[in-house]
Amino acid sequence: MKMKVKDSQGISLNILKIVTNICEKQNLNYYLMYGTLIGAVRHHGFIPWDDDIDIMMPRKDYDVLIKFLKENPSELHGMEIFNPDFCKDYPYMITRISNPNYKIEMDNEYPYGMGIFIDIYPFDGVGDKLSDALKIEHKGDILSSLCYLATRKHFSKENTKGVAKILVKFPAFILAKFLGKDFFQNRLSRLSNKNFYSSKYVCCVTWASGGKKDIYERKWFDRYTYMNFENYRFRVPLDYNNVLKHAYGDYMKLPPVKERMGHHFYNVSI
Repeated sequence: MKMKVKDSQGISLNILKIVTNICEKQNLNYYLMYGTLIGAVRHHGFIPWDDDIDIMMPRKDYDVLIKFLKENPSELHGMEIFNPDFCKDYPYMITRISNPNYKIEMDNEYPYGMGIFIDIYPFDGVGDKLSDALKIEHKGDILSSLCYLATRKHFSKENTKGVAKILVKFPAFILAKFLGKDFFQNRLSRLSNKNFYSSKYVCCVTWASGGKKDIYERKWFDRYTYMNFENYRFRVPLDYNNVLKHAYGDYMKLPPVKERMGHHFYNVSI
């Protein structure tokens, strides 16, 4: 039976509560991020058509969390960890916490046992000069895109727009399949660092794709507050307005009706 977005949202919200409770107890910094942060500010909960939950963590806090979960799996109350260290077939360089009681069917991805999940994005320091930060982000963008292509079942344009980009994407797909995901994951891991707190600019270098808009000023994350999200309260950057304006522009404006849809290529079933 295919699951409705509202039902899937409730399950991912429960995962968020489990993970953030651990972060609070262990005094680890985390923030609602991306569409989840927009949802908190604009809707006080999920964007109605959004199909996932995103949080970010400074790399140092992220590493401590993963180590803690590895040593204390019972704290996850039956949820499962997906990242390259926990699942050899997992194709990404961010961590997902998944509920194994549900099944995700990917359109163009080999199954590796994941259910409904939340995303945890590790943010790294990328230096004090924007030009240096852009070079690191660009390298991360290329490597993460090739890593993604290496794990596709078949070539597909998916969200790629423009004839020129599609023409470039096909030979990139062939190269990525030849080299394999491990090649790119190893190189992406070399880009990660724990200099978040000492850098002017920060970025999720292992999941980069937006150029300048993917690079944030670290000072925007220096302090936090709590914001309501579906009748619960979670941490958001105190300077959330600058974070969201930088990435999305007028984030309070609703997108056109035709764009109000989830952005993942999967179905969820029980």
